[in-house]
This record gives sequence, C-alpha cells and structure tokens, in this order.
Amino acid sequence: MQRLVLVSGPTGTGKSVLANAIASDLLCAVGSFDWLMSALRSISAVWQVIELPAERQRAVGWSLLTRLAEQELRHGRSLVLDLVAREQPRQEWLSLAARYRAAFGVIECTCGNAALQRERVERRRRDIPGWYELTWSQVEASRTNYVALEEPKLVVDALHPFEQNVAVVREYLGIPTV
Repeated sequence: MQRLVLVSGPTGTGKSVLANAIASDLLCAVGSFDWLMSALRSISAVWQVIELPAERQRAVGWSLLTRLAEQELRHGRSLVLDLVAREQPRQEWLSLAARYRAAFGVIECTCGNAALQRERVERRRRDIPGWYELTWSQVEASRTNYVALEEPKLVVDALHPFEQNVAVVREYLGIPTV
C-alpha cells in the first residue's frame, strides 16, 4: 500500500528519528525540510532571497516537499515528510495523497517536559551539511508560536520510550511489526 506520512511537531520532539524509523518500516525515503533547505542555503544568492521572512522560507520548503511527494507517489512509492508543518500544506498533502490513492497519516510529536526537550535540543548533532542547529532560546521562543495540527492525527510524546512510540505509530498506520 502506497503511503504519504507527515511527521510534524515542535523542534526537539523526536520528529526526524521517528520519521526515519517509519521510512525504514515502509522501505521508502524521508523528505526532510531541513535537508532540502540546507541545499538551498548553500547557494547564497538563492538563500538571500528566501531566508527572510520565515514565511517565505516555509513556503519554498513546503513547495519542494510537495513536488518530492508527488514524484514519489506518481511512481508508486511511499514517502515520509519530516518538518514543522502548518495546516495549509497538510491539506495540500492530503489532497495529493487522495489524488494518487495513497493512505495519508499524520503523526504529531510533542514533549510534555520542557526540561527534557531542552536537553534533547542541546545535545543533538544532526550534521546536515550547510545547516545549523537551533539553540534552546530559539526553540523556546518558537514553542509559543507552535500551532498544533488539526485532527485526524496521532500524537506521540517524547516522554514515552522511543520503541513504545514506534509501536503506537505502527499500529496507527497499520504497519506490520518487523
């Protein structure tokens, strides 16, 4: 079964690790906002145009992810999207999945403990070429602006053990246990 899976949530809540686990189960790629944007950041003339305001950067990233999703779905492949999403692109991805008769699932990652989230942010090293790691103060500021996605979705909390969250996600998406 072909799938388009959106993994979203605030920074430092385990989105990327969970997206990679799901992609491994589905034997598909991950479309990561940060990885795509890092490629654009490496071209200074392009980055100067899209970096600010943040809404422009988001729109460019969402557009790139939409094209990637359509390419994968058109060829009968699944894709996992990894980003801090908003409702507008989510609706576009839902429509895209419907057009290609792919199952669409939304996973929203949270962290019910700010101290744990801070620890996760401060110790992570993703090593994305040309990209940067956010500081806790940047993440803390963005936490107040985060808008949770609408239902339907599955919410997983980083307070729970990772394997427990993966098991819940597999059940939600109907992925057989490996």
